[in-house]
Amino acid sequence: MRIFVTMLALLLSAAPAWSNPIAGPSIEERSDVLRTQLKGQSDYHAHLARELATIAEAEKAQHDIRVAKIFMEMAEHEATKSGGEQ
Repeated sequence: MRIFVTMLALLLSAAPAWSNPIAGPSIEERSDVLRTQLKGQSDYHAHLARELATIAEAEKAQHDIRVAKIFMEMAEHEATKSGGEQ
């Protein structure tokens, strides 16, 4: 019984790091959409949005999904300031 509880605890502790495709588009998909929306724009907010999206992809590659989502939300917010859609 103790082994079962330990295994269950380990499984549940790893669950937040898993990517959930049911929850919506992935970081990469959101990044591609953002870059498409900002194509041809060269203002400060567009540049910052692209950089934040790049950081989000790097964080996801390092398996830090929570931080990647935060950076992607920041990128999308900057894209709206630049005139892109969210």
